[in-house]
Amino acid sequence: MGVGGLITLLSIRTSAALILVFSILVGSSCLAFREVSISQSLIAKIAIENQSVEVVGTVVSDSKITAARVSGARINQKSINFLMRVSSVTVAGKVSKVRIPVRVYSRSELTYYPGEVIKVNGKLGLTKERRVSAALSSNEIQILSYGNFLDRGTTQIRSKFRAELARHGSDSAALIPGVVLGDTSLQSSEFTNLMRRVGLTHITAVSGANLAIVTGFILWISQWLLKSRRKRIFVSVFFLIGFIFLVRASPSVLRAAVMAAVLLFAKSEGEQRQSVPALGAAISLLLLVDPFQGVDAGFALSVLATSGIIFLNQPISKFLQLKLPKFLAEPLAIPIAATTLCTPVIVALSGQISLTSIPVNAVVAPAIAPLTIIGFVAALIISVLPNIATFLLNFALPIAWFITWVAQLGGKAPVLKLTSGFQGWGISAGLITLLVFLLIKFRKRWKFFVAIGLLPILFLQSPFYVGGFPGKNWRVLQCDVGQGDAMLIRTAANSAIVVDVGPDPNLIDLCLRSAGVTQIDLLVLSHFHADHVAGLSGALRNRNVMSVWINQSELPDFEYRETILLLKDLPIKKVKAGDRSELNSKYGKIVAAVLWPKDSSSGSDTQSLGGEGSAINNGSIAIEFDLAGVTVFSAGDLEPEPQTALLQRGSLHQVTILKMFHHGSKYQDFAALKKLSPAITLISVGSGNSYGHPALKTIASLDQIGSKTFRSDLAGAISLAWSYDSQHRMVLSSRNSGKEWWRIRWS
Repeated sequence: MGVGGLITLLSIRTSAALILVFSILVGSSCLAFREVSISQSLIAKIAIENQSVEVVGTVVSDSKITAARVSGARINQKSINFLMRVSSVTVAGKVSKVRIPVRVYSRSELTYYPGEVIKVNGKLGLTKERRVSAALSSNEIQILSYGNFLDRGTTQIRSKFRAELARHGSDSAALIPGVVLGDTSLQSSEFTNLMRRVGLTHITAVSGANLAIVTGFILWISQWLLKSRRKRIFVSVFFLIGFIFLVRASPSVLRAAVMAAVLLFAKSEGEQRQSVPALGAAISLLLLVDPFQGVDAGFALSVLATSGIIFLNQPISKFLQLKLPKFLAEPLAIPIAATTLCTPVIVALSGQISLTSIPVNAVVAPAIAPLTIIGFVAALIISVLPNIATFLLNFALPIAWFITWVAQLGGKAPVLKLTSGFQGWGISAGLITLLVFLLIKFRKRWKFFVAIGLLPILFLQSPFYVGGFPGKNWRVLQCDVGQGDAMLIRTAANSAIVVDVGPDPNLIDLCLRSAGVTQIDLLVLSHFHADHVAGLSGALRNRNVMSVWINQSELPDFEYRETILLLKDLPIKKVKAGDRSELNSKYGKIVAAVLWPKDSSSGSDTQSLGGEGSAINNGSIAIEFDLAGVTVFSAGDLEPEPQTALLQRGSLHQVTILKMFHHGSKYQDFAALKKLSPAITLISVGSGNSYGHPALKTIASLDQIGSKTFRSDLAGAISLAWSYDSQHRMVLSSRNSGKEWWRIRWS
């Protein structure tokens, strides 16, 4: 609300500014009243007690898929969620009439569409979402009636459109529903992250650009059929309304629709185009109707992008025309103008600055309009002329492939990664302040706005930038994967042994990319808990895997099934104590010796489990790596009993580097730690985790035995290297990516 309002206030005449101030005040009041009514509703009071209820109401949004999410050692499987406007709620046989929004979550394989009246049995719980009164979890949903003709028709079009493209099974095909309809359900998480990385997510969020393209196309077509300007405007409005229903009324779509309506009205009356008043009217009206949009990031980005185009497009275009022909300068100026004002908010939301965002947007900009128009026409006729629609979509696929290819190319470039939310918001606040200052002081001097677009690059050259991690000579690298485990042992310039892959595919991929690893000579998955294996798809991303070691367990758990599914085409070996492997690396021979588990069952040696233990933890693979005289010991989440068993068996001896058991849990056999007496201990742990890892008692014990301890929650990723002095004494050195708020690293 503040960003859009401030930009508009700086640019429109006093009377309009006063109206906007009044609208913001009224909108803020409406937001406060709305939040109070939601938080004090009957539904909210029931949610506090987490009661079982039966509710009846209308679906008001499309079903969205919630991706599988790691929670500790487990993966919460994917589910669907949608918004529902409740009309009645039944608790303990008592029926109450209400009118309040809730968010429904379900593991059902079915999807639900706007306009459907449903009955849901489930449990109400509290939610942090400000728009709704509660979260309703249920797997028992009954459809009482379907939507009206318009709801059913647009749903059918979206379903057929999506199904036609789904059969191609490619990222480029998955992109088309996003660009045309704002439907990203076909996109994989990897592709979604790629689009976010290069700053292209806005093209799959239907907004003003899409409506402008569609409206312009309809006006152009109608001029050949209708002579009356008012009739052409009427036809455009008719198609515009239909398009809004088709793409669903998201905040950015509503903002763009209101603005388009104002502009079309002005055009029908023969007045000059008034973009700034139209934008101000759109912001004011939408904040009055739905004040929650004032705190919606998508709404803010939409307003900023439009403001950038209105205020910066022409000066940037004129500047580019000094060096480029007009037909190139004008389309290039649009994404540069939009991206310039959006950058501060994007930085705060994503925690990163993409150096390729502006050039990637500039390159793909000419492809957006034809892809949108072709897709729009295909969507209109897919129910009545499916063969022609299929032909058009096949014609659109090469255009979508081009956008995907550019995104993949841009995704290979480095991203300026911010290591904390505080830093992201701090830098963003600084950028916003600078933008506002320049906008006030130098409104007519375009050179300042071009300079703003270069700020991220200039910042990289400042003395505050800390890069180069993990160094050229690293040998062991403890990745920063949050509350989980992932360690690399280098075997050549671009290859490594990988022990565990953490809970997040993107974090392990980031670590491997920063280390330059394109081949995994040996992948060891110590045990099948999510914080050690859920990142597997990221580790496998564009990398060759030569061999995989797992423990002997065959489990019914979701984590096991998903991991084995990803490994199905790779050479897998189930290992036990006594197994070993020798690898000739660039740095000499590497010997990997398995010390645990003892036999084919996972943790069956230790029936009486103490501490936090589980059979899966105690079935972790324990390996000692001999790196030509430097020893590294890693044992997953082994707990006291198997540690004691290894000690009593004589399997443990002093090592150089220890990857600490179970993230430094307080449950340890300290005699086993003393026997290992590592010179360096690496603890992979998430900041502020709820388990209390690492325990103070464990840290104190490591200090007592003289081990230098590195924690990823404090130091970030940690790389180790070593060399030998003239007297053949080993010299160990370390680097870390840093966790302090002012530090920045390449990702």
